[in-house]
Amino acid sequence: MYEKLVVGVVALLLIWNSNRAYGQSVISTSQEDSWLEDSLLTEDAVYEYTFTDFDKARRIMARLRSERLLPAFELDKVEGDLYFNTGHYYQALIYYRNALVNDSVRLVPERYMDQLHRMISCYDCLHNDEQKAYYVRLLLKEAEAEGNQPMQSVALFNMGKMIYYQGQKEDGYKMMLQAVSLMEQTDYKYKYDNLRYNYNTLLVFYNMDNRPQEALEISNRLERILTSQKEGVSEMQGLEAREEKSLCAHRAVIYNDLGQKEEARKQYERFLELREKYGRDDYLIWPYLFAIKKYDEIIRMNTEREKRMKLEGDTVNYHMTTIKQSLGKAYQMKGDYRRAAAYFKQLAVLRDSIKVREQQSAALELAAIYDSNQKDLQLHKQEAEIQRHWIFLIFLLSVSILLGFFLWWTVRYNRLESFKNRAMANTINDLLVYKEDLEQKRKENFALREELEALRQNQSIPEEVSEAESAKIAVPDEKENKLDRLLFDRLVRAITDRKLFLQANISREELINLVHIPKNKFASLFRQYAGTTFSVYMNNLRLMHAAELLKNQPNYTITAVAAECGMKESTFYRLFVNKFGMTPMDYRCKCNTDDKKEE
Repeated sequence: MYEKLVVGVVALLLIWNSNRAYGQSVISTSQEDSWLEDSLLTEDAVYEYTFTDFDKARRIMARLRSERLLPAFELDKVEGDLYFNTGHYYQALIYYRNALVNDSVRLVPERYMDQLHRMISCYDCLHNDEQKAYYVRLLLKEAEAEGNQPMQSVALFNMGKMIYYQGQKEDGYKMMLQAVSLMEQTDYKYKYDNLRYNYNTLLVFYNMDNRPQEALEISNRLERILTSQKEGVSEMQGLEAREEKSLCAHRAVIYNDLGQKEEARKQYERFLELREKYGRDDYLIWPYLFAIKKYDEIIRMNTEREKRMKLEGDTVNYHMTTIKQSLGKAYQMKGDYRRAAAYFKQLAVLRDSIKVREQQSAALELAAIYDSNQKDLQLHKQEAEIQRHWIFLIFLLSVSILLGFFLWWTVRYNRLESFKNRAMANTINDLLVYKEDLEQKRKENFALREELEALRQNQSIPEEVSEAESAKIAVPDEKENKLDRLLFDRLVRAITDRKLFLQANISREELINLVHIPKNKFASLFRQYAGTTFSVYMNNLRLMHAAELLKNQPNYTITAVAAECGMKESTFYRLFVNKFGMTPMDYRCKCNTDDKKEE
């Protein structure tokens, strides 16, 4: 699971429409999932099919969520692992973040450290050294405070990697080997997963630094882990072949560097056999192929992977950069400089695209949210400590009545606020639920009114009519009122259907020209049929759209929601409170709380 940390194969952000907060799965439970046996509805089954049948693993995950077979934080953790193990690091980060801020995780040291470990792994793959270093420090501090040796090992190993990349290689090796020694002495549940990752990382570093003797020793230690029996460890289908394939690639490079050409060839042949079962991650064999000048084989492997990634629609990521770079280098070594130049040019464009995409990624917004959550965690711990002191003082002193009154007043106030917010949130949710139906009704009524108006205009009035018939003929004022109503309906239809209310600078003049309304009628139409002014009407539409975003897009910041609705953040905040009686953040929190209760 962890060897991709070294290579940095990043799958760019896959934004799927989230319908519920805290990482609700986007895969709906449909009829095609009904065939899944009940015995498959476990988290072990998700891990089991992660590599061999990713689609099946996703469907199992969807059923686990829809039937709430696991706690919310556990669902987020497992689904995050599903995407992390298959290289979708941005998607995994969303679920990992949801689990990290869950009280069931952050208030339990073991779960909290385990989730910090996952955050570190994700940021390592995303090449975000700043955030990675932040979570490494958090993990090391928590692990030392709790005396947790496995987590100390994880933090030390990642610190060693960072030191290595900063150029202090010997110090980095020393710290990484110290971390490995710590992990080997533990009975940690995921001990072998971590050791596999550690050994594979060291193998890559030793091979890059042309230190084959150290690499050979590490490969032997890795082989002992891969071939040993590990009781109580749940394996993932395909992992054994994947790990053996990586080991063969490492050893082909090592034996070739040691001059043992025949042994290197045997390892390469075994690599090819395993490649038929597991075709991903061929990058470890490329140094060997370049060394023996098998450029056509390098081109074939990279071209296959390039086509596969294009079919998957996943082409802007770091894995694709390694493919372009290897293809360019292989063609260059073959003397085909035209193709080499083309691939190097594509590589330059791809790197620029990745940089721009990463800067705009929602993952960067999550970083600010994480920082805020960590500060909140510290505040919660301080508040808990203060409460413990109060309880101790209450027991010793005679102020229990005053404190009891204070607590009663606080609880009562909070309940009143919570009740008010819940009622308002339910009202907003009801408006959102019926919004679509009302909009459809409005369109149907408008179409019907236009048809009736057309019929009336086509009918002619006889020259001689009776008094009774004359009474049925609309007077000019009535006709004018009907025309006004038709103009207003057309105006509303243009605003809502084209979502003009989301444009921050939309003006009255633009709407007048668009719908061809007399200028002197514009304001009166809104006062007569909407009961308000044009600006208030537009802001009401924006606020309803904002409420929908706050409920259905938990990863949007308040700033992003305001911008999406065409308003400044300060204006949006003020108008939202005035209309709904609660802040945007209070509404989002209330929606999240209701979703948790349902789970």
